[in-house]
Amino acid sequence: MKKLMDWLQNSLTPAVQRFTNRPWVSGFSAGIVKCLPFILTGCVIFFYNVVQPYFPNFLPNLSDVTTYTFNLLALLVSFMMVYQLMGSLKHRGYQVVGGLTGICAYILTMKGTIVDGVYSVTWNRFGPTGIVVAIIVGLYVAFIFHMVAKMKLFKNNKTVPEFVQEWIKNIIPIFITILTMKILIIDFDVDLYPLVLLIFEPVQAIAQTYPGFLLVIFIPVFFYSLGISGWTWSGPRNAIFIPAQAANVAAVAAGGIATNLTTSEVCNGIALCVLGGMGCTLAFNILLLTSKSKRLKTLGKVCIGPSIFNINEPVLYGAPMVFNPVLMLPMYICTFVNATIVYVIMKMGLLAVPTIELAMVATIPAPISTVMFTGDMMGILWWAVVLALDIIIYYPFFKTFEKVTMAEEEMKLLKKEERKEVKNTETKAIA
Repeated sequence: MKKLMDWLQNSLTPAVQRFTNRPWVSGFSAGIVKCLPFILTGCVIFFYNVVQPYFPNFLPNLSDVTTYTFNLLALLVSFMMVYQLMGSLKHRGYQVVGGLTGICAYILTMKGTIVDGVYSVTWNRFGPTGIVVAIIVGLYVAFIFHMVAKMKLFKNNKTVPEFVQEWIKNIIPIFITILTMKILIIDFDVDLYPLVLLIFEPVQAIAQTYPGFLLVIFIPVFFYSLGISGWTWSGPRNAIFIPAQAANVAAVAAGGIATNLTTSEVCNGIALCVLGGMGCTLAFNILLLTSKSKRLKTLGKVCIGPSIFNINEPVLYGAPMVFNPVLMLPMYICTFVNATIVYVIMKMGLLAVPTIELAMVATIPAPISTVMFTGDMMGILWWAVVLALDIIIYYPFFKTFEKVTMAEEEMKLLKKEERKEVKNTETKAIA
């Protein structure tokens, strides 16, 4: 076990951190994360629309707010992806122009038509449906700008005015980007949307299987237990989550049923897979409240509030659970157990699959969030079952950890008493 922990701490974690800190990786993740406020705005309007029908004379219909925030997500990503990548690659002078070029290039991919001065395009390509294409376009635009930036045009030229240099530096990557996209989309008549769907269909298909479902949930938990933020994986996970849930919504609207489970709404929203935060730590926090250790009991009282809202950084680092093999193991076990239960009960129809697009983090306490996302009161029962199982799983590990902690506390108290005795002896000797 010691060798394994040494390898995790001294080899794997630094390697992963180096990878996630690479400009292309960090910029990609930031490009998605920066768009979350627009997703959450759509979520706020959803909650508002639950109440609004009961007070139609007092509360106006605000659905258009969602239309022009969440339903423009792909367009926003096409800008923010390039903007963040240019920042990560240290080309800050290209951030705004690159982002705007990303928007132009993305609109070009929509293959809109102009008839009698009217531009027509499939509306849903602006929103979650087009997010994967927006990411690909953003990465391509960032690559072109990065290559041009590395050429260091006008590096030693002092005869050309600075504003002219700036124009030329921007015109070249803009021209290359739009020209190449125009040749691909218009001249060769390529529609990226069905092409991307075809390419990513195997990825989505694997992600929607039981092993894929487990992996998508477990991988962030594993690295989180090593102190690496779960946000690192938000980019790749959202590329799976958002189209999958959009397909669920479309299927229900067409009279079918929602079948995709690897979505943010299931993995995060209903909170059963992340009860108390990644690693299902609410059970551990509840056990802390019963601890015989003064430090652990105090920690439990301090951390229970955030844990209820599925925020577990305080308990994760306060215990600590990070790099603690005694507590890392139940984090993994509970994640697998909870995810398996959710997958099975939804496949069996014992809990409804969410059919609304609310791609938000799991900060709404369960079972409120469970019922809200699924629209199924059975969510309360399954929340109780999952929490009880988590407590049972955590209990033996908690008792082991408590025993070690109490031994440490007794040792500290003993040393304190010894120091006090020595001090009293010295005082008497002086007297």
